[in-house]
Amino acid sequence: MFRTDKEALSIEEIKAYIERHKKECGRYIKLQKYYEGKHDILDQQKDKNVPNNKIVNPYPKYITDVLTGYFIGQPVLYSAVDNVSSEDDELLKRLLEVFKYNDEQEENADIAKTCSIKGKAFEILWMDEDSQLRFTNLQPDEVFFIYDTSLENNIRFAVRYYEVKIDTKTVEFIELYDKDKVCYYNNRSGSMNLDREESHFFGDVPLILYENNKEQMGDFEPVISLIDAYDLSQSNTLNDMEQFTDAYLVLVNMHGTDEDDIAELREDRILLVDDNGDAKWLIKDVNDAWVENYKNRIKQDIHKFSATPDMTDDNFGSNLSGVSLRYKLIAMEQLRSVKERKFKKGLQRRIELICNILKITNKEVMFTGIGMQFNNALPQNILEISQVIQNLSPYLSVETLIEQLPFVENAKEELEKRSAEQQDLIDDGYDKLKDQLPAVRDGEE
Repeated sequence: MFRTDKEALSIEEIKAYIERHKKECGRYIKLQKYYEGKHDILDQQKDKNVPNNKIVNPYPKYITDVLTGYFIGQPVLYSAVDNVSSEDDELLKRLLEVFKYNDEQEENADIAKTCSIKGKAFEILWMDEDSQLRFTNLQPDEVFFIYDTSLENNIRFAVRYYEVKIDTKTVEFIELYDKDKVCYYNNRSGSMNLDREESHFFGDVPLILYENNKEQMGDFEPVISLIDAYDLSQSNTLNDMEQFTDAYLVLVNMHGTDEDDIAELREDRILLVDDNGDAKWLIKDVNDAWVENYKNRIKQDIHKFSATPDMTDDNFGSNLSGVSLRYKLIAMEQLRSVKERKFKKGLQRRIELICNILKITNKEVMFTGIGMQFNNALPQNILEISQVIQNLSPYLSVETLIEQLPFVENAKEELEKRSAEQQDLIDDGYDKLKDQLPAVRDGEE
């Protein structure tokens, strides 16, 4: 964690922080390579005379995809905390418009995936040329925060740096964000100089940190050594198979055999052995049972220590009840709970920054008026949920009950649709009843 008590930074100080950050980026590069299937086994070198197979088992991709899908596969649901407050309803409406414009569901999935791979991710907010509020995710390889020296760990600055190849020259860019403005630097002229400054009006540093956990570790990072061991075991197994196929023929007490005899043997497939002679194959003795047990143990440890279930395991049968399935997934559910708490902090800061912009053109809005609900991607028993809703109906509001249904994204909007449908039915019934009544002539009651 970088800290400073200064209110402004010189370009030399910024470059010094960047050099310190670059030392951490090797870890992010390795984690990304492992997700893409570029494991250390691919760099293994052996003698040219022996097999050197390099089998990559894409466990990092499996772990990240499964855990990310389980965590954020179902979209986050937002609701107004105070149902009687029209301000909260209006804020929710405005937020959903901003989220829709930015493809918020896909953005959340990308952030969660980056967190799963590298342990953390960043997001930046800005106003585009059409005065629309935008946000997008950034990789931790190119962004870092500088905090103050207080116990609150307030963000003093955010630094983003990257390179762009323009024509034949590589130009470096640096962006320094504080609570009021953005300073843009580049080295087009040969040295790093300030290009321009722009105000951003977010009222705070317009970048957000999303953490995968407190330690900022990736989901498969603790089991990389196990994955390497499994890659090596699988590769060596194939090497042993090739060496078994390339067995040597041993001729005992047959010293007179020459190359012509061997060629004739290969063609006729007949071997004449003297009284004291013998012929046998020299092969490598491999304990198959021990090797398979060893690989299975590594495989089980990968799933256990990454809290990722093996979906091909016989224990995951189709006849499991919802409760039984949750017991088998309790480790993954606990991991999801940690992810949810960390991710929620990032989403709350996103909403807070958006509210700071909305305050400029609208009346006072509070980001605390918006609630959010996360749902896992487990198969749901809709019949069981409906029975629970029916049993709780005397004690809870209708909106709260509808929010429990996994296929309903906005309970308030669903209630409005239902109310409109009921009103249409009432109006249709009234019109039909009026048509069936005899016409009342003038002067008659």
